[in-house]
Amino acid sequence: MNDSPGSLPCDGTPASGPRRRGVRSVDRALDVLSAFSAAHPRFQLSELAEAAGVPKTSTHRIAVTLVERGFLRQEADGSYVLGNRLLELGSLVSATTELAHLTQGVAEELIRSTGETVLVAEIDWRDRSLLITGKREAPHSPESLSPLGRRSALANGCISRAILSGLPPEESKEIVSTLPLAQRTPASITDPVALQRELDTCRRYGYAIEVGEFIAGIAGVAVPVMLAGRPVGAVAVCGRIARMPRRRLEALGTYIKHLLGRAAAVQPPGPPRAG
Repeated sequence: MNDSPGSLPCDGTPASGPRRRGVRSVDRALDVLSAFSAAHPRFQLSELAEAAGVPKTSTHRIAVTLVERGFLRQEADGSYVLGNRLLELGSLVSATTELAHLTQGVAEELIRSTGETVLVAEIDWRDRSLLITGKREAPHSPESLSPLGRRSALANGCISRAILSGLPPEESKEIVSTLPLAQRTPASITDPVALQRELDTCRRYGYAIEVGEFIAGIAGVAVPVMLAGRPVGAVAVCGRIARMPRRRLEALGTYIKHLLGRAAAVQPPGPPRAG
């Protein structure tokens, strides 16, 4: 249920500062693709060039190639949107990570047994962002819940709290002091000290609960997914407050912990790493 109002470089803003060494044409093509985000899913050519920081003539040549290869699609009005080839590749990414191997069965069991929406999020510690890599949607799922593929900043929702609770206290304290704790609802935690106290509670019970703190009217519980002693993501069950009283949230937290523990105990090795 994490959906930060702030945009990130990975959401479409070209990164500032010196580039890594590489092929300039590939860099520019990636800048063009990275210009697209949930907030900016469609561009006319001049808009795309400006958003990507690439000259218009170069943007046009790159866009033509990307359209031909299926990575972009050009609409009848001339605007560009992302192409289906990216959807195909994205599904491969979300299905082949260690997080996916560990949580796929857990998510399926949760949606079957609870009837509530299940989210799986992966943390990128490089920029402290969350990516929704899995979503099992209940028929009555609120539209406000994060869509599959949404990237957002680590913040004060139950998914963020679960992941932060998997860190040593001193490390989480340092990170919390830098987080943008926005007042999204009247119940939102915006004080870093109060959030750190919540993390202590999460560590004690092994799950994080929120009730109307991140999205008004929505409650959820999340459990961190640990690999090699570090949190790599979280599994959450979310729904309308009327369907998620505190006692049920606590029971769900315990159940998610049980399922993740069972999955970790029987999980076969993930796909081999390159190199």
